[in-house]
Amino acid sequence: MFIPAIKGQGTEEQHEKWLPMAYKMQIIGCYAQTELGHGSNVQGLETTATFDPQTDEFVIHSPTLTSSKWWPGGLGKVSTHAVVYARLITGAQDHGVHGFIVQLRSLDDHSPLPGITVGDIGMKFGSGAYNSMDNGLLRFDHVRIPRNQMLMRFVTREGKFVQSDVPRQLVYGTMVYVRQTIVSDASCALARAVCIATRYSAVRRQFGSQNGGPETQVIDYKTQQSRLFPLLASAYAFRFVGEWLKWLYADVTQRLQANDFSTLPEAHACTAGLKSMTTSVTA
Repeated sequence: MFIPAIKGQGTEEQHEKWLPMAYKMQIIGCYAQTELGHGSNVQGLETTATFDPQTDEFVIHSPTLTSSKWWPGGLGKVSTHAVVYARLITGAQDHGVHGFIVQLRSLDDHSPLPGITVGDIGMKFGSGAYNSMDNGLLRFDHVRIPRNQMLMRFVTREGKFVQSDVPRQLVYGTMVYVRQTIVSDASCALARAVCIATRYSAVRRQFGSQNGGPETQVIDYKTQQSRLFPLLASAYAFRFVGEWLKWLYADVTQRLQANDFSTLPEAHACTAGLKSMTTSVTA
C-alpha cells in the first residue's frame, strides 16, 4: 500500500523522488494507519504531526499507548519507510488526519532511527497463514521530518495550512485499490489450490477394487466432492467478482477526479466485505 498511497496522494515532485526508489526496492515501504486503540477508525487516530515553523519540519509523535501503530503489514522486520497517518497540528489547530512519508530504519544497517520504536507484534490467532505476514508495531518520540514529506496537502513555510485542489476523498482510493487487489489475489490463490487438489483427486485411487481391477478414484467419493466442488465454484466466483471490482475501482477513480463521490460508499462496502470473505474462504 506504500506505492499506491504515494501515487494516489502525492505531488508530482513526491512521485519523482519516492516512486523510483520504491520500484527499485532501494526502500521498502508500508502503510501505517491502524492504531492499537482505534483499528480502522481513521477519525480517531491519535498520532500527531505538529509543524515547527522555526525548523520547517513536522514533529511526528505518539502521545499515548493507544496511539501506537499496530498491525501494518511489512512493518515488523522489513520496512525502511512508511506512509504514516497522523493528525496535522499547526498553530495549536487540528486539521485532521493526513499522510506523511517517514523513514523508520537506517538504509546502512537497517537499525531503527532515533525516536523510532518498531518491532513485530508476535504470534496471531487463527490460521497459520496469518503468521506468515510481518505485522508490526510502531511508536514515535518526537521524530522530525522535512515539510515536503507531507502527502497531497501542504503547509506553507510560515505554518499556514493550504487545502489542495485534489479532492480529499481521493485519500480513500488507496484502500479501495488495495482491497480489490487482495480479492483478485485471493481468487488466484484459491484457484491454484483447487486445481492441485482436483488433479490429485483424479489420479489418486483408494479402495473399491473389484475382481483385481483398479481402485476407485478419490474424486468419485461424495465426501471428497462435498469438500472440493464448493471451493471450485468459489474460485470461479471470486475470479469474476475480482474483475468486477477492478472495473468498479476504475469507475470510482474517474468519478472522484470529476468530484463525483456518489459511488464511493458502494466501493468501500463491496471491497471491504469481499476482501474479508474471499480471504477467509481461501485461507
